[in-house]
Amino acid sequence: MDDNISCAACGKGGDGLKTCTACKMVKYCSVTCQKEHRPNHKKECKRRAAELFDEALFKQPPPKEDCPICFLPMPVNSQTVYYHACCGKSACDGCTYAWYPNDNCPFCREPLSTGDEEMERLNARVNANDAGAFR
Repeated sequence: MDDNISCAACGKGGDGLKTCTACKMVKYCSVTCQKEHRPNHKKECKRRAAELFDEALFKQPPPKEDCPICFLPMPVNSQTVYYHACCGKSACDGCTYAWYPNDNCPFCREPLSTGDEEMERLNARVNANDAGAFR
């Protein structure tokens, strides 16, 4: 970490400096210093904030996970991946098909649910912002 970090407005150093939330480039010791320095910083801040936004927007998506049962790469087609609403885990269709005669989840061992129960569990996962449940 750089020891020469100081407030962009007054030059005061220390541990309690707050970073500009838009550009993440400058630090301030107080709201007063931030407001005082804003006219000098505004143009560069907007440019850097746009760069950060573009980086996040055009970043490559994370690689697909492997099936936790057979350890083969998960299929690209989401129609061939089975989402288990009881525990929030997914498995490839092959593993799901192989496990089908059993009456419980291969991960959490919860009893497999009926259509209505499955929808209730899935809605609960969606309400909890589980990204795997959105499909």
